[in-house]
Amino acid sequence: MKKVRGGFWLYARIVAINIVVAGMFFTVSQTPPSAKLNQYLPNNFGYLQTTKYIKSGIPNRIVINSIGMDLAVGMGTFDPNTGNWTIDDTKAYFADISVPANNHNGTTLIYGHNQGPVFGAVNTIQPNTKAVIYTDTGYHFHYIYQSMRQVLPNDVSIFQVNGKPSLVLLTCSGGWDTYRSLYNFKLESVNRI
Repeated sequence: MKKVRGGFWLYARIVAINIVVAGMFFTVSQTPPSAKLNQYLPNNFGYLQTTKYIKSGIPNRIVINSIGMDLAVGMGTFDPNTGNWTIDDTKAYFADISVPANNHNGTTLIYGHNQGPVFGAVNTIQPNTKAVIYTDTGYHFHYIYQSMRQVLPNDVSIFQVNGKPSLVLLTCSGGWDTYRSLYNFKLESVNRI
């Protein structure tokens, strides 16, 4: 009788452990992908680190009220070998080789044509102008304009993971689009509606 009773309790423990493990897998599988993205960002060493305080998201809209800008933001690619960008005349683009908008580190790069419907009015930005980046995760990143500088088209220093979280708007400038103008914004706050 003792063997039967001991075997029953061993079997009951194994079943209980399996139920707990199955419950854990079910709970993990129910976490939305965007929530998982918010926990992981590249750190200064190029590998992923996790922290519950990081807020991030892929930009999908940019608003700068003072210059009347409210644009959709698509996913864009820069090919360093050819120097070509994904671009069109209707929207801005998030450079996929830059970091997503976040409150941790690195530069988020959004670029567009230096034309009226896209970034034509960017050159009228004044100090302390505010920009809001809306993301696919529901976070709104609020930035404040700091400065502008021009670089040559082959300058890839803007694709940095290191440093404080910031936003750079990039557009062509100069005769025959000789330069790239970089409008630098620092992160002011993050909220979610």
